[in-house]
Amino acid sequence: MQSEKSKKAGKAPSTTLLIDFLRTSYDGSSEILLLEEDMNFNSRAASLSDVRQGDGYLLVSTDIAARGIDLPETTHIYNFDLPKTAVDYLHRAGRTGRMPFSDKKYTVTNIIVSEERFVLQRFENELMFNCEELTLEVPC
Repeated sequence: MQSEKSKKAGKAPSTTLLIDFLRTSYDGSSEILLLEEDMNFNSRAASLSDVRQGDGYLLVSTDIAARGIDLPETTHIYNFDLPKTAVDYLHRAGRTGRMPFSDKKYTVTNIIVSEERFVLQRFENELMFNCEELTLEVPC
């Protein structure tokens, strides 16, 4: 998978690769919306409005959604790149199903390469949580 190679080379995979991965994974069952820093205000506002009004959207976002955007009905967060600090991780993961707004279960998935495992372990220790680890072998 090309995005895996990009991550190992130290380059962040493009949003396009992530969207292609999600489209393949979700078999087209959800509309995918973008939220990035370099989008103009109207485009960002439209994406957020669609997410808040509708059901079945996947929101792909950079760290712009980690703070200051309230999406309490969000049930899944996918970290394609780990935040730089444990506090940033907490804020990014905190976008999901917060009480008392929701009693749904929520999931935070971290897509990492083995070299990034120590960073996630540091976050686990600092924030006192445990991740379930699933290993995927990706052919080169």
